[in-house]
Amino acid sequence: MTPRDVRRGPARRAGTRRPRIRSVLGIPLPMMILALIIAALLGVQLATALEQSTTSASHMTGASVDSGSGTGTGTGKNSAGLTVVTEASVGTEVQRLVDTGTIQPMTSFDAAQCQQEQGIAESILIMEEVSWGGEDTTGWLLVHGPVDRETLRANGGIISATVVLPACGTGAHDEDPGQDRLWAGHVMIGSL
Repeated sequence: MTPRDVRRGPARRAGTRRPRIRSVLGIPLPMMILALIIAALLGVQLATALEQSTTSASHMTGASVDSGSGTGTGTGKNSAGLTVVTEASVGTEVQRLVDTGTIQPMTSFDAAQCQQEQGIAESILIMEEVSWGGEDTTGWLLVHGPVDRETLRANGGIISATVVLPACGTGAHDEDPGQDRLWAGHVMIGSL
């Protein structure tokens, strides 16, 4: 027996043997399993969040909508005959208003004064009295932007919309005009 054979004898192999960790594509198997578990947990969490957000949006949209309104436009009306608009449906309602080109006659609502109070520098193109959200709050949907209605109908684009309380423009909240604002944002309009 040579000195080299003595070093590799059964005593050396049994006493100093390290456990061998398997690997997949050069990545240790425990790390691979941990990564798969984390990915699965993240997937479940994202799926749950998506389901909750779409469920709450559908509940919010259908909260006080009378689908049998007979208007043929597919929008819901409340018991007072006002179109029910929510954050989820405001874009659809603005598109409908731009497509039809209708403007409701102003009753006691002073749109010009409200526009000034809210700091809206763009011209108001279309406005409609609406019922906002599931709370059935009466308000006015103001569609405003830098282009005229005909250009918007022909070309489409992004337009601003603001939903305000009927008290907007009356000076009821001079200290904080934001109290009259129910919603403000931008919506994408398609061309005719």
